[in-house]
Amino acid sequence: MKKEALRLPATTTITTSSFEHFVRREASRKRIQLPRLGPAVLAHLDYGLETEIKNNALRGFWKHHQLPARPEQLVVSPRPRHYRTTSKRRCLPGSEAFRKRKIAAEAIFAASDESSLLEPGEHAAIYAAVERLLTRKEFAPLARALNFVVIRGTYDEFMVIFNLQALDRGLHRLLLRVVANLRALEANIVSAFLFLDPSRSPYYLENERPRASFPIKKIFGPERFRLRLGESVFSVPPTSFSQVNESILPLLLDHVRFMTAGENGGRLLDLYCGYGLFSLSLRDRYREIFAVDAAEASIRAGSDMLPRFPGGARIRFHNAAILRNSLERFLPPPLPPGDEDVILDPPRSGAGEAVIATIARRRPGRALHLFCAADEMPVAFGNWRRHGYFVRRVVPLDMFAGTSQLETLVLLTRA
Repeated sequence: MKKEALRLPATTTITTSSFEHFVRREASRKRIQLPRLGPAVLAHLDYGLETEIKNNALRGFWKHHQLPARPEQLVVSPRPRHYRTTSKRRCLPGSEAFRKRKIAAEAIFAASDESSLLEPGEHAAIYAAVERLLTRKEFAPLARALNFVVIRGTYDEFMVIFNLQALDRGLHRLLLRVVANLRALEANIVSAFLFLDPSRSPYYLENERPRASFPIKKIFGPERFRLRLGESVFSVPPTSFSQVNESILPLLLDHVRFMTAGENGGRLLDLYCGYGLFSLSLRDRYREIFAVDAAEASIRAGSDMLPRFPGGARIRFHNAAILRNSLERFLPPPLPPGDEDVILDPPRSGAGEAVIATIARRRPGRALHLFCAADEMPVAFGNWRRHGYFVRRVVPLDMFAGTSQLETLVLLTRA
């Protein structure tokens, strides 16, 4: 997982240079008090007011960091609430606080501030059904073994992942009873999976895992969910990165297509490609596409979808971790300057200067860099500038409506 592997909310220091600081400053100017903790700090506001705060905050952030170009108006989310297609609940009985009796015995899931305002109503129904069972005495062993319950999918299809510390025959029987109850719900639960994490990682799926083996086991249903965007249907594994706001993806693709329009048509490098959202959607625009991601299941899904997507491009999906100085070993030889385009959609930690330097040495005509955290942009822009690339367009998208973050699509070219 990429951007989905987030830690649980914790007390953090908000620096005066962070984007969230400017969001809170704009809210304060309007005499609006925001929650101190949790991701959904704007979820209780009218959406028009939220977008005004974010637009003003982004301008303030830009001016403070003296960033190049000028951000365009925020692309608003068609579904600003109840949009998150991935959600999670931590199971408290397995926590240290529960064992020390700091949490009431009837508590099962960690409180999620106002995050439920961002999740589809079906998610709440699924969690409530699981919680009702786990509070029963006979399910206590399963409650103690559970780390997280995770829901992934779309607005129409749901996959439930049970993240457990351990598993034996007794726990497996209890888990099958929970799954049977979930299948009786009106929510369209198409699959369920078991994920083992003995380390009780604070991530809802392990952040560091063996490349060759991935400890996830299907309990029932298909191994991929169907993501429909217009006439296109993508098949996405439950462990693959997928943007959490399905409703805004068509608008993101529209902007990507506009930025890649023109007579280039040579090669596209799609780095951190996931299941191939950009590669498959842009297949009619290039002669060749080389897509790279570290998740083997994502690469396999992208390859399997090739026959369904029209276009002349030969697409090669490559399974590799994009690490410092690793790109040159597996990328094809560069084309003449300007004949390649590059799309980067890295995790929240960013692409890093070594990756940017390697890309810049290939002299692509256009680089499209997506940022899921605004605070990464000042450093990344400096790295691009040092290697001869300059910001031409900045399109912020409200991928994370209700929170203090944005997804930002940035177009860079040489001088």
